[in-house]
Parts: sequence; C-alpha cells; structure tokens
Amino acid sequence: MKEGLIRKKCLTLLKAGNWVAWYPYRVKYRKEIDIFGVFDIVAVKKDKTRFIQLTTLNNISARRRKVNKFLRKNKLKISAEVWGWDRKKKLFKIIEL
Repeated sequence: MKEGLIRKKCLTLLKAGNWVAWYPYRVKYRKEIDIFGVFDIVAVKKDKTRFIQLTTLNNISARRRKVNKFLRKNKLKISAEVWGWDRKKKLFKIIEL
C-alpha cells in the first residue's frame, strides 16, 4: 500500500483520539521528507507527544531497528512508535519503543 494511504488512515485514527498531528509535506526536489530522517508523523495531545514511523506489516522489524538506532545514537527517551499496516486485517499493529 502506498505511504500516502497509510498516512491518511493513521491521521484519521489520531484525529478520532483528539490528537493534533503534523507531517512534512512532499516537495518535488527534496529526497528526504521524514522528521529527523526517521519519523513520518508527530502527534500531540495536552502534555503528550508521539513520534510515529509508518510502514507495512512486512517492514515493521526494519523500521523498528531504524528508529531504535536513531534513539540510541542521539541518547533520546521520547515516545516513539512504529505503526505497521496489516492489509488483510485492515488495522495497524502498533509497537511502542
């Protein structure tokens, strides 16, 4: 499934949970559009912040490694999640890191 469709489904879920979400918009000439080169969406709600990496269910372990590497390298303790879209069940598998 295309990243745009997965992002749209994620944003719908976040909005239903009263989260305010933001993602960087695509620009033709820019190769990298991720937040910090890792995350696809940042969501905030009152005093909570979530950094979300989106992927398909098949790529979830690779994305988990990518996020964990970034967190370790920068010595960060933030609320990071990997959301893997399960095409068959039509829902996200969410892994909190």
